[in-house]
Amino acid sequence: MLVKYKNQGIHILIKTIVISEFSAIKKASDYDLPIDSFAEIFVSDTAFLRIKDLVFTYANDLLFTYSVQRGKEQIKVKNYVGLIPVSDTIQIEILPKSTADSPKEARRILLKMLQKIPAYQSLSKAHLAISNLPLLEIYVKAFLDELEKLLSTGLGRNYEHIEANETFIKGKVLIAENIHRNLLKQHSIFIAYDDFMHDIPQNRILKTCLHRLKNYSFTNFTKQRIWQNLSVFDEISLSANLQQDFTKSNTVSPHFERYENLLQWAWVFLNEHSFLPFSGNYSQISLLFPMEVLFENYVGKLFQKYAGSDFSIRLQDRRKHLVLKHKENARFRMIPDIVAENNAGEIWIFDAKWKVIDASKPRQNYGIEQADLYQMYAYGKKYQAKKLFLIYPANENFRNPLEVFDYDEDLVLHVMPFNLMNEGEEEVRKIMCP
Repeated sequence: MLVKYKNQGIHILIKTIVISEFSAIKKASDYDLPIDSFAEIFVSDTAFLRIKDLVFTYANDLLFTYSVQRGKEQIKVKNYVGLIPVSDTIQIEILPKSTADSPKEARRILLKMLQKIPAYQSLSKAHLAISNLPLLEIYVKAFLDELEKLLSTGLGRNYEHIEANETFIKGKVLIAENIHRNLLKQHSIFIAYDDFMHDIPQNRILKTCLHRLKNYSFTNFTKQRIWQNLSVFDEISLSANLQQDFTKSNTVSPHFERYENLLQWAWVFLNEHSFLPFSGNYSQISLLFPMEVLFENYVGKLFQKYAGSDFSIRLQDRRKHLVLKHKENARFRMIPDIVAENNAGEIWIFDAKWKVIDASKPRQNYGIEQADLYQMYAYGKKYQAKKLFLIYPANENFRNPLEVFDYDEDLVLHVMPFNLMNEGEEEVRKIMCP
């Protein structure tokens, strides 16, 4: 996918490489008739070299694996999804690999899962409906929706301390500075005063963010919204020091809580390093996510909402330890994803795993890892649970529950598919009534 980017009057083509997790990026020159797919994409030698530089400079083990097979190089993405800017002309969009067989469907699944993260709750059903657009533009639309809510109630104002040479007296005359600066300028006087104004750090950040976004070539409607919102900031300066303005924005009064999500979005759009995982300490919003954590969080939030009134739900429960000689010497904390307790005191344990299960391969244990079975058994014994559930994403080879696994007479394990293409309530009901 090629997207035009305008920088200082110059139009530059940005190549967006759209690929699913665990898939490969290869050099087109190594193959006779390369054909791009969702699982494999072929790029120019120049693009491959730039991606390779990113791999070895920043995040080789974390995001990618590099290998050479029969003299042909390839770079495989791991289980992070989201956006990675490679250079001014290349960005990689990594999408979930599950039942989705197209970027549009996979992007919609990702957006649904992001809605369950507090910082991304501004993503709505309207944003799911435009999953044919690049991920970056969908994020920008969410930012603009939040911004327009803010503007509907008016931009915030605050007292700003100003020190300046003026032709009038206001506030306090800084005598030493005035002598230094105005010995030969009798018409000027250096003063300090507080002014109640819109030109405050929060608004400067938002204007600077809009100013940056206007350079990208989005759809016409998105571009028009950016320009319209930018016009509201005519009397506000661009930020001369973003880091300083973000720091000041972090220490203001509760009156500015309505800016919180917007400033998190702005941090992402203005700070290139935020595209890499866990970098920076300001924002809860990132553009890159570990898929297993995203899946666990998504399933857990759905169980909280749809498990039914007969069950109380605990997420990431931390009450039990594997080893417990004395209470003060507890070791190896156990953290099941979901603990459900019904009105009769019966406990069910659920754990979500972002792994591929193949129901057609019973001799290979369907791809279930032995460590996961041991983990579930330990949960069952410590919690004295009646039922255990391992939840995996559904795929073409795993659409129905596997046979029930019997640990012993009183403890059974259900291995359940979770179809991310379906509504969350439907999937939770299926699992709760296996």
